[in-house]
Amino acid sequence: MKKPIVTLVAAAILASSMPARSAAAAVYVPIAVRAALAEPPPTDANGETFESLAEQARAKYREKDYAAAVALFERAYKVQPDPNILFNIGRIQEQANNVDAAISYYQRFIADESVDIGLRDTALQRLATLEKIVEIREKEEAKQKPKQPEPAKQPEATQPVGPQLGPQPPPGDDKSSQNKAKILRPIGYTMFGVGAALLIGGGIAGGLAKGQENKFEAAETLDDQRDAGQKGKSLAAAADGLFIAGGVMAVVGMVLLLVPKARKSKAVQAMQPKVSPSQLGLGYVYRF
Repeated sequence: MKKPIVTLVAAAILASSMPARSAAAAVYVPIAVRAALAEPPPTDANGETFESLAEQARAKYREKDYAAAVALFERAYKVQPDPNILFNIGRIQEQANNVDAAISYYQRFIADESVDIGLRDTALQRLATLEKIVEIREKEEAKQKPKQPEPAKQPEATQPVGPQLGPQPPPGDDKSSQNKAKILRPIGYTMFGVGAALLIGGGIAGGLAKGQENKFEAAETLDDQRDAGQKGKSLAAAADGLFIAGGVMAVVGMVLLLVPKARKSKAVQAMQPKVSPSQLGLGYVYRF
């Protein structure tokens, strides 16, 4: 009769290069107790056991071959997913000054529910230190980046911009004016109609945005609130765009409709459309 064989594997300690006050951050591989009858221990694709891979990794760490040590610990973790291996790799990456990689492994170690609370607290302290280091580095890099020159401000237009009517035709050139009126009138009607449709669309979008605002205030969950807020903002932006575009097109259409009629009156024969950042409409120049 075969007797059970109990193997005690004592894990070595990865020596830390940090001062004595941070010695608590050194990595410990816990004692693994394996009970086996005649069944061989699990191995990886190359026939290596967890214990042999861990021993090779520790040897590479002592030689300061950090890349090889990480690769061997990764192989050991695939054979036996012991969370303390993640802590070991985090310490190695920290020693190699691979801060982002160390943060990732510490986070995986802390997230494992089987980790002892004491070791988890140690990992949290290391994680906080590394995240602070990353924050300081990013601030220093931002200071060293050359500042982009601010674009020169464009002077405000003092003269009306937009379409300007040319000199008025001399008396008797009614035929030319009639031809221009025939061309401008259909365009004016079209633009005025499109502008009105856009204004109606803006009103509809504004109403929908108001509905989303009501849903936001009545939402019972954070997800519903966030969804209603995002939809409300999109609809409000769409309503603003429709109102602006519709107003501009309606005014331009009205101008195109009124200009041919204005030419018939000598008192307003100098009427001109005015479009600028501060005004939009028609200007009249009376001659006495």
